[in-house]
Amino acid sequence: MLAGSTERVPPLCPVCGSTAAHLRYRLPHHSIFACQACAQVYLWPLPDPGAVRAAFSGLYTTGEGLVPELKDYFAFSYEDDPANPLVQLYESWLDRLERHHLPGRLLDIGCGTGLFLAVARRRGWKPMGVDECVEATRHAREHFGLEVRTGDFEELAAEAAGRFDAITMWDIIEHARAPVELLAAARRCLAAEGIIAVSTPNQWNILDVLANTLYRLTFGRVTAPLTKFYHPLHFLYFTASTLEQTLARAGLRAVHLERELTDLRRLTLSPPTRVALRALFRIAGWTGLENRLFALARPIGAAES
Repeated sequence: MLAGSTERVPPLCPVCGSTAAHLRYRLPHHSIFACQACAQVYLWPLPDPGAVRAAFSGLYTTGEGLVPELKDYFAFSYEDDPANPLVQLYESWLDRLERHHLPGRLLDIGCGTGLFLAVARRRGWKPMGVDECVEATRHAREHFGLEVRTGDFEELAAEAAGRFDAITMWDIIEHARAPVELLAAARRCLAAEGIIAVSTPNQWNILDVLANTLYRLTFGRVTAPLTKFYHPLHFLYFTASTLEQTLARAGLRAVHLERELTDLRRLTLSPPTRVALRALFRIAGWTGLENRLFALARPIGAAES
């Protein structure tokens, strides 16, 4: 359990700082609120930072965590193999990024094992990464021979103004306690006409719609489906609208934003569950309820290349 230390403190929106919030879900160990000022959906109370670091260490080393379906999720982070679905995803994201910026100096915030940086290096990028997980960054250095730092991005940001042509944040912003400050710091690290790429879960998705319906019909008693998505390692849950709004607060404008679906090959699922999710994801594609967001953003005022 990732217990929070602010249980008696009123909910505080991490994006706009408002305390005006609507309770969306009351789950066993935390609650999910929707900010009445900016519509951001967020978790409260936030877990202890040390517990979060320990949880990620476990995910990278043993695969054990809060969501059994993610047991094998991080295992795909270790080998640069064309058959690896995570490598295929990174290639796809780089295809879209390179339509807006040619390869140059790239920083991956939350680089983990360095797999994305290894893929980017093959395509001509000059990569660097930063991550707090000791086990993951050790692999990046020893296995891939990458330049990565173990620690907080803030320390690097203080000395990297204007240094990078592209900055990537794959599944990072939902873990941010101060997302606007994180994005603003990344913007300051960009060279002229640089670009930022972000991926994050999409709060307005078919799984939430179905789990929400079950939660309401049972007067809040059935919460298990919701805990698969709203787990305490994610502090923020964005829609396309709230992600654009958060980017704008940090001085960034979205130049590309699309919805995606999780690749089910990376999830630990029983055969019936896999079949059911494939059917649901097919419906999600028809209805615009995909469970992922991908965005590219430039500093406000920068010309599109």
